[in-house]
Amino acid sequence: MKYSCIYHKYKTCFSFNRAGTADSKVMRLSALLFVFAIMLSCKTNDSLGLKKMSTNERNDYIASNIKARNGTDLGNFIYHIQESKIDLKPFHHPLTDKLLSSNYPYDIYILTNLLVNNKEYQTEIEQALTSKIKIWDTGNWSEKFWSLIKEYHLNIERPGFSAMENNSLKKYNVEAFMKTKIENDELGKEPLLMVNWSIISYEEGTLIETLHKLNIKHIDYTPKSQSVSLYGKRGIDGVLNITTY
Repeated sequence: MKYSCIYHKYKTCFSFNRAGTADSKVMRLSALLFVFAIMLSCKTNDSLGLKKMSTNERNDYIASNIKARNGTDLGNFIYHIQESKIDLKPFHHPLTDKLLSSNYPYDIYILTNLLVNNKEYQTEIEQALTSKIKIWDTGNWSEKFWSLIKEYHLNIERPGFSAMENNSLKKYNVEAFMKTKIENDELGKEPLLMVNWSIISYEEGTLIETLHKLNIKHIDYTPKSQSVSLYGKRGIDGVLNITTY
């Protein structure tokens, strides 16, 4: 990288008389350090040293790290690749394979964001989001994903008992949800109610009214067939688990 433009731009400002004072020497040193800092900041950010590798070495290194990393470690790695201006198109298979095998909302989200601009990957993205909807369609992640799905017109079927509002917020039909679960003998009329993992008491016959007062982000449940062994007699009608954040 050439730095002559930087040098000539500033050299008239940093010319000093040879008979200058000690202060001028300090100023000269400060000026040189300033120019050096500018020169460093102009360097291409290649903190991983990817451009020093051969093409085969670089491709193997990137593919193996995409496969091995998860969470913020994966996010940081992808960030550094992008900062290095490395074209990610040759890594279609490692990226889509990683998306299809990911089991955390964060990983699924950053990989979807990375791939979604390319129509070639739409089928794999839709397949991954559909098969992993129970992982990402929860809490604040739900809003992020449905907003992304809406923006890029992805074909993802919405879960039953819920509808998406214009602001991509999910709204549950709690009456229909409870009616179906009771008819299928999965829940009783008075299930144990947990809100954000804390048991909440409610008066008999007021479950629906209580649910309507909550800003529900996600509904999950433990059926009667499993809840008694977990919660004893309290779980005789199953457990309704509500997330509001």
